[in-house]
Order: sequence, then structure tokens, then C-alpha cells
Amino acid sequence: MCDEFEQQLILGSKSVLSRSAFTLFLFEYIPKFGIMNVRILRYLVRFISKKQEVRMGEDMSFEKLTKELFLEILEVLDEKLGENRLELSLNIYGGTVMMACFDARPATKDIDALFETSPIIDNILINIAETYDLDKNWINQDIREPLRQLKQESLKEIYQFKNLKVFAPSAEQMLAMKILSARPEPFKDFDDAEHLIKILEIETLEQVLAIFDKYIGRRYLGDRQKMFLNYVGKDLNKKWKEFSV
Repeated sequence: MCDEFEQQLILGSKSVLSRSAFTLFLFEYIPKFGIMNVRILRYLVRFISKKQEVRMGEDMSFEKLTKELFLEILEVLDEKLGENRLELSLNIYGGTVMMACFDARPATKDIDALFETSPIIDNILINIAETYDLDKNWINQDIREPLRQLKQESLKEIYQFKNLKVFAPSAEQMLAMKILSARPEPFKDFDDAEHLIKILEIETLEQVLAIFDKYIGRRYLGDRQKMFLNYVGKDLNKKWKEFSV
């Protein structure tokens, strides 16, 4: 059985699967062989990321948007909006929120956000990318599709400039979204969820599930999410009842 697992691991690592598809493959395949320790899963993904020449997302380590740079860019964006007599509301999500609001990491790779765009705003964003040598997708709206599964949002204003306002989800909403994503490393859903649970001073699984139900809904609590919570509970040494997955 171990030989079969190793064979599947090698095949998966050498395939042309996307980063998310391959990590999800690991996340769902390993438990079939009785390997239930989340640290083993993490070490495997780290090893493959370093040793295999596959598209496992080397860009995950290229995180150049620090909190200081993020704030500077917001100031520049506000100035350019003013020059063009425009106003903008920016709703940020993902790693940017974990960095800017919860100090969970020193930097992020890009900015997941929702905002109204226009040719002028697009040009402003391209200009900022060129000025700071950022990827052309340094700010993107890829989060739009995952947000469709939210029952409600809990946004608060975190920065206010003359022409720009920036909003971010609450810790509860972020926790619910991290559970829904439930991606193993090299994504940071495990670390982020654990960080948010500590911030919210959550002790019981029932509290976690109540938050998930409030923002997402129990219908989306699938096997991957249940396994994710099993691992998070173990990592935090919580005496949670484990899901049977």
C-alpha cells in the first residue's frame, strides 16, 4: 500500500496539474492510506515544491507586497484618483487582509479585491505596477467567484483617504472563508485559520461551525472542510469531536 501511495505521489507531482489541483490531490489521497497527520502532509508538499520540477507555484514564495508598501501604494492610488477626479471603494480579501488587519504575515503576493473599474482606473493600476515593478495582476478580482457562496458579508472600513476608501472582512468572515477554501500548503489556509481562531478566542468546534453557518452555510461543509477542521483542532490541541471522514 505504501508503494502504491508513493507511485501516486510521484505521478501527481510530475503531472501538469495546477498547483491547487495537485495540492488538493495530496489532501484527499493521503487519508486513504491512513496518513492522518497534518504535519506529514505539509512536509510532503514542501519537499515536492523544492525537489520536483513541476508547476507547484514557485511564485508563492515571491511575496513582495509588505504592509508598508501596501499603504504607500494606497496613498499613490488615492493621489492619482484625485488627479482624475475619481473616487473608489476597495474591498480587500485573502492574504492582504491577513497581513494588513491581523499581522499574520509580513507580506503578500498580490491583492484580492473587489472594486468598480474603468479604463482610467485600469491605466492607473498599470502605472502603479510599472512604478513598483509589480506583476500585471498585482491587484485582481479573482475573489469574485468564491464570494458568490457567501450568505452575508461583514465589512469594516480600515483605511480612509481623500478619494479612496478601503474595506475588509471581519475575523469571523475570514475564518469562514478559510474553512471553505480548505487548501493545504503551499497555501496558508491552515495557518490563517489557526491564527483567526486564536484572535477570536474560540474554544469549541460548535463556535467554529456557528461562524461557518452564519457566513457560508452547512451545505458547503464537505469532506475536505471537515478534514481541514480535524487537522486544525489537532494542531491547536483542541478537544474537538472529530468528523468521520
